[in-house]
Amino acid sequence: MAGFLPQRILCPIDFSETSAAALRVAGAVAQLFGAEVRVLHAQRLEAPVYFTSAQLQALKTQLRRSLRSAREFVADFASRHLPEGLPWSVRVVEQDPVEAILKMHKEWGADLLVMGTHGRTGLTRIRLGSVMESVLRQIRGPILTVGPGAKVSPLGSIRRVLTPIDFSESSRETLSLAVALAGKAKAEVIAVHILERPAEEGQATSALCDWVPPEARTHCTVREVVREGKPAERIIAEAKTSHADLIVLGARPRSSLGRLVFGSTTEAVIRSAACPVLSIVQPPGHKG
Repeated sequence: MAGFLPQRILCPIDFSETSAAALRVAGAVAQLFGAEVRVLHAQRLEAPVYFTSAQLQALKTQLRRSLRSAREFVADFASRHLPEGLPWSVRVVEQDPVEAILKMHKEWGADLLVMGTHGRTGLTRIRLGSVMESVLRQIRGPILTVGPGAKVSPLGSIRRVLTPIDFSESSRETLSLAVALAGKAKAEVIAVHILERPAEEGQATSALCDWVPPEARTHCTVREVVREGKPAERIIAEAKTSHADLIVLGARPRSSLGRLVFGSTTEAVIRSAACPVLSIVQPPGHKG
């Protein structure tokens, strides 16, 4: 991830407050890297099986009219939440939201996906929301998520970036990405290591300081923090205590009952963090 340089940022929206926050964050990242944002809205209208041919034709006509209105509404929504002067475009499609996101991500060649974990419905149906959960299971690459409890400034500014460190190769990748973002934003990186068992904190802090590559410090300020406890709880708590504007972590999906699910730590952080979370989704079997 040392070469992380997003140029095409895809941001699906459903006009909820969470998607508005995601759009502001997408705009902030796009400004940092000189990227373009594509705003996607997918809507699906299923005709009842008992509709006559005339009724189906009338429904199709109405759908075409609604799509035109939706494009205007999406453009207005985007203009209110994206910075002035930023290049952006709008796509409105009549398709299942998950299918639309995956298709647009692949066809457009998006190198960053930004979206809310929950939309206008389903806040209590599934832990991460049906659309977000499905996308997380099927996509690979950087995904920046904004939960319903995440606080985002009006301009989505990034001043402090927190990244968990477990001394693995994956941690080096996420630290590299955090440093790249922080360097662009002139922000501070908070490298946090969680001790799950009682240990000498001083020694752990020294080891963490030695582990951080010297070149990382030439791009931004890096502050090392060691905490003790359960990883997810301590990461969420430290992000809140440190007033982090972004968490960067690796997400390694694992197979369960024939489908991909995320480890409890990753899912808990994505779901409960008080700031946006940038997850680097790695293929199953990735070493680190």
